[in-house]
Amino acid sequence: MHKQLLVHGGPILTMDPDRPVADAVLMRFGKIVAVGTMDDVLAQRAGPVEELDLRGRLATPGLNDAHAHIMMTGFAQTEIPLAAPAVQSIAQIRVLVAERAAATPEGGWIVGQGYDQATLEEQRHPNRHDLDGAAPHHPVFLWRSCHHIAVANSRALELAGITAQTPDPDDGTIDRDESGEPTGVLRESVTNLVTASRSVPTEADIADALRAGGLEFQRNGFTSATEAGIRLPEQLRAYQRLWRDDALPLRSYLMMIIDNTLDELTALGIQTGFGDDWLRIGPAKLFSDGSIGGRTARTRAPYEGEADNVGLWMISQAEIEERVIRAHDAGFQIGIHAIGDAAIEAVLDAYEKAQKRNPRPDARHRIEHCSLLDEGLIDRIQALGVIPIPGTTFLHYMRPVYLQNLGAERVRYAYAMRTFAERGIIAAASSDAPVVPVNPLLGIQTMVTRKDRLGDEIFPEESISVEDALRAYTWAPAYASFSERRKGTLAPGLLADLTVFASDLRQVGPDDLATQAVDITIADGRVVFER
Repeated sequence: MHKQLLVHGGPILTMDPDRPVADAVLMRFGKIVAVGTMDDVLAQRAGPVEELDLRGRLATPGLNDAHAHIMMTGFAQTEIPLAAPAVQSIAQIRVLVAERAAATPEGGWIVGQGYDQATLEEQRHPNRHDLDGAAPHHPVFLWRSCHHIAVANSRALELAGITAQTPDPDDGTIDRDESGEPTGVLRESVTNLVTASRSVPTEADIADALRAGGLEFQRNGFTSATEAGIRLPEQLRAYQRLWRDDALPLRSYLMMIIDNTLDELTALGIQTGFGDDWLRIGPAKLFSDGSIGGRTARTRAPYEGEADNVGLWMISQAEIEERVIRAHDAGFQIGIHAIGDAAIEAVLDAYEKAQKRNPRPDARHRIEHCSLLDEGLIDRIQALGVIPIPGTTFLHYMRPVYLQNLGAERVRYAYAMRTFAERGIIAAASSDAPVVPVNPLLGIQTMVTRKDRLGDEIFPEESISVEDALRAYTWAPAYASFSERRKGTLAPGLLADLTVFASDLRQVGPDDLATQAVDITIADGRVVFER
């Protein structure tokens, strides 16, 4: 790290309500020493200073993604990208799979991710027959963008042991044709049968993926992120290996999957908050339902055109309550994936019961994604002090499928940042990458404009200012990880993390925000990325 770094020459948004904008920031040995006018900051110098002239560019506290998959983002860089607008048809998917098959030894796995049937010309999922013709001698497995649905070809189904006789579990389904044969489309837990048939990444593989994924976050201005799911010892060991080698690319807050890790952590006396400023144990995590795009999010009312489909429970409501109480009593913050309104209601019921049984001040339990809300649910979130973690880029990519599956009125309060703010609810922005791209400017633009990638609006009354959108990517995620006294604000004594954008985002047209860029990322007082 630099002994001293002086940043000046442009607007600096501090996220400190007592001094929202500053002229200069001085950093020393990984901490902020002074923030304010140039004269005030220069008075705190102690010896030689390296200077960074913003030249009119905007600087903010280092960005923080409240819910992302850094490991998966790294692994995704070796897989076939299938997202729109680059990929618009199943025919294109077939071409991409065939090209990868030609470059892959026979029998090797071909994996892709990011397609959305709502954006494909055919308006359907690919199926095993589509993929068999493109890669007859390779197992093929393609994730839908939400990572709650995937499609496998016949070879992959065979390796996973999935046949017409394979029953649907309670928390997943196998799509079948008229004769009962699997189409290749697998929903929720059934995808695990395929992933289990592949070789498990080693600790070294995971560490490499963390480096690659972390670099992508650094390029996008992030200095911190919440890793949204540690379930294997190898994953935690990979994080610790990079921490030990002083090679972690991001300050990391780890969500620990309850069913895989809670008993062991509790036996050791480990709770949320164990660790340091670079690597810290975060919430105990649970999945309650699926996704809107996959029609597996658990809803109160049926999906459009499917009178019997209200989505899936990943576990029963009684099991949600049992796990919440266990993790709450063990001293953990809890973060539960809940997208449908029925799932959110069940999670709030469990949080309320756990708190009544064992009152804990400032538990800061979270709802990850927290998509389908109404005024009653918002009232309960406010009353319980629960933190929503909205996917602020989801609407940019997924608005069409949301409307297709639910209709407009049911998504009135989806990622309702203005309503959250008006109710005093702290909502922390997230990408959920690689479900959508890491790029925070897409999230910022969507929060400001409430427009999707086609330019269509959805409930623009929920739009917020650029400053508030930046706060949702800085101070709010710090608060959601109990770190607001360490980061998320530029103030003396806090961590020397800072993001420099290529322009002053406040002077950019709202529809052009996503075309801007991050120029510099500073972590611990040193430049870790420069465009």
